[in-house]
Amino acid sequence: MLSQSSFRIQVKREVAPDTWYYEVEAPLVARARKAGQFMIITPTPRSERIPISLAGGDPVRGTIHFAVQRVGRTTHELCALEEGECFFSILGPLGEPTHVQKYDGTVLCVGGGYGAGAVVPIAGACRELGNKVIGIVGARDAIRLIFVDEMRAAANETLLATENGSIGFHGRVTGVIEELLAKGEKIAHVYAIGPVPMMRAIAEQTRPLGIGCSVSLNAIMVDGTGMCGGCRVSVGGKSRFACFDGPDFDGHAVDFDMLVNRQRMYLDQEKKSYEYLKTQDNGGAADVSGDDDPACKMEQLVREYHARFRPLLPEGFEMPGNGNITPKQRMAIPRQKMPEQDPAARTHNFLEVALGLTPEQAIVEAKRCLQCRKPLCLDGCPVNIDIPQFLELTAKGDFLGAAAAIKASNCLPAITGRVCPQEKQCEAVCVLGKKGDAVSIGRLERFVADYERAHAAEATRIERPAPTGRKVAVVGSGPAGLTVAGELARRGHDVTIFEALHKPGGVLIYGIPEFRLPNSIVEQEIENLKAMGVKVICGALVGRSLTLSEMFKDEKFDAIFLGTGAGLPKMMRIPGEDLKGSYTANEYLTRINLMRADQFPTAPTPVLVGRHVVVIGGGNTAMDCVRTSRRMGCEHVTLLYRRTELEMPARREEVIHAQEEGVHFEFLAAPVALYGDEQGWVKEMECIRMELGEPDESGRRRPVEVKGSNYRIPAETVVSALGFGVNPLLASTTPELKVDKWGIIQVDDSRQTSMPRVYAGGDAITGGATVILAMGQGKRAAEVMARIPDEPAARATGLGPIGDAGSFYNNGRVWQPGARRGHFFGG
Repeated sequence: MLSQSSFRIQVKREVAPDTWYYEVEAPLVARARKAGQFMIITPTPRSERIPISLAGGDPVRGTIHFAVQRVGRTTHELCALEEGECFFSILGPLGEPTHVQKYDGTVLCVGGGYGAGAVVPIAGACRELGNKVIGIVGARDAIRLIFVDEMRAAANETLLATENGSIGFHGRVTGVIEELLAKGEKIAHVYAIGPVPMMRAIAEQTRPLGIGCSVSLNAIMVDGTGMCGGCRVSVGGKSRFACFDGPDFDGHAVDFDMLVNRQRMYLDQEKKSYEYLKTQDNGGAADVSGDDDPACKMEQLVREYHARFRPLLPEGFEMPGNGNITPKQRMAIPRQKMPEQDPAARTHNFLEVALGLTPEQAIVEAKRCLQCRKPLCLDGCPVNIDIPQFLELTAKGDFLGAAAAIKASNCLPAITGRVCPQEKQCEAVCVLGKKGDAVSIGRLERFVADYERAHAAEATRIERPAPTGRKVAVVGSGPAGLTVAGELARRGHDVTIFEALHKPGGVLIYGIPEFRLPNSIVEQEIENLKAMGVKVICGALVGRSLTLSEMFKDEKFDAIFLGTGAGLPKMMRIPGEDLKGSYTANEYLTRINLMRADQFPTAPTPVLVGRHVVVIGGGNTAMDCVRTSRRMGCEHVTLLYRRTELEMPARREEVIHAQEEGVHFEFLAAPVALYGDEQGWVKEMECIRMELGEPDESGRRRPVEVKGSNYRIPAETVVSALGFGVNPLLASTTPELKVDKWGIIQVDDSRQTSMPRVYAGGDAITGGATVILAMGQGKRAAEVMARIPDEPAARATGLGPIGDAGSFYNNGRVWQPGARRGHFFGG
């Protein structure tokens, strides 16, 4: 039975100065591990995520083996943990396994430092194929040689090299290779893992001799799954991701200069972070900037602003005491303005910009609803919330009843109330909007969800139905996955969510800044799902650590939902993109939102923001990047967009907020190249003017370059927010899963994929879209999955028709989801 591993340390021993060998409990990694793969370890909840090569494992005992050298803050935190203690998170196995084959000649497996551990499994795999394998282990001196016995067991012959000559060959590993060649050894291929200078030297040594050379690259990584693009390396002139395309590459094609340059990107910050840690270890005073509790500061802001905001009513208008109000009176009430932080203040904090309606405002705003006989807003909602009903309950002041009405269709209202583009959906078709301002449906949804959270003791309880005996796996904990989990759990199914990162929430956590969606909101919604019986396993990368077939065969799941999202960054593909200071939006936002680079060095993950920041793109992600940059202290931030403001896909509210916060918009312009300084940092961006031509497939006019209009602007930090593709990992490891040429998972009308009992939804089947559309996709899939394995069986378990979510309880009253206009029964 799968469960969240404790990642307990079973064996720890020092094998060289400042270097420790570990055996750690990690069943998912141990059973799927192959030679050449690595993992991402997060030692403590406050630690940075770091890549560590795997030296082996025992699938029966569920343990993995590796070595770590203590050199910086995170490895210091890791090596401080002792036997019996637990790591916070281990994600793996990651990367492509090393390709081994039968060679016509000898295979050399060369390991330097703790890289020797990673090359041992490769030596064993090569020998199993019948190759003659010579292992070479190198270090500065004898006491730093590690994994020697393991190499002797794996290879046919093992040679040692020490730079001081204390044991074995006196010199570097390249000298050993030279001696072998001089003796006539026919070397067919070399696998080299260790310090970059060592791998580079071996690549240069073997290139002119026509000897194959594979090197293992662990560049800067944040997520390790191909999502952030931070680990990009140049191989054969093309950008590749070390975590996904590697870690093994042809050493003869690697641009080692670029690799070294990017690896040194955070050198100064790593030193500062380590010095901060030593200060804490020595009992020194911490840098307490920002030590106030953000939640307390937010509550204070809300109280201050709410004290100043009162409902807007026409002059001389008094709300009828009996609540009766004519349509004409409703239409005369202006749309209520939601309190917000002042722009001058909010650019210096990550607290939520919008502070929510006051209860008085919410009642007045809800009374604006005309309660149409044929409410068009219902059709505009991707998750089919009964909008008129929840508005009517809100207008009566029954905020908990309104929350229950929403939750009959939407299990994440506090989230969608904040990030759903209601102005393009339910509010876009509101009758009031035809002659004035639509009802603020989204803001009212947010209000009642927040009210319910604040009154948890009295809030809606979900009566959990009897278990159906059906097991469902949900892959991914983004909006689609969370929706499916909630919908199926309240129908009685046994639901387990598998999340690759160390925290659940998907794009809601790593991609959306706290000033738009506080992490605490997402965490609370996930806790609500857990209270419904949903289990969450983090550090589980389905496709690597666990296959879909294994989930059916070994874990006995009846159905699987794929909510893996669209997290593969799209690159600009322009010269200079690999300079230091050039980020993808995913890396930039993940470092800040998930790894809390805004709190560096209190938090260990840094991000570098120059004086001039340029963000390329026009969607909501681009808005998040420019507004985040303002809060990170840049002097000037420019949004570069190749069309005009009219064509921008970003929400209008986000554009206005960015303008209020001092962001400069450069329309009808596109990047051509990045130029760096002598240290390899981006310094300038070359742009070209654009003009709009004929409409393209999106219906928008296509941008066309204006020849000879090139110009340059200063840019010490560049963030590309050009959209996202579907990560190809799952499809590449599951050939029976059909995808289109863009990697989008193909589904039928029931959201079932090409694999029986495997369903998909959200961005994985649409490409990058909105949170609410992903939730809508998830809900449709859940409605079909609720009947697994067949309709007669579903009826036998007492499940109602598709869409019946069971009964909800509100203050002792039973509310029937099928009822409209707030009818309550019994109690």
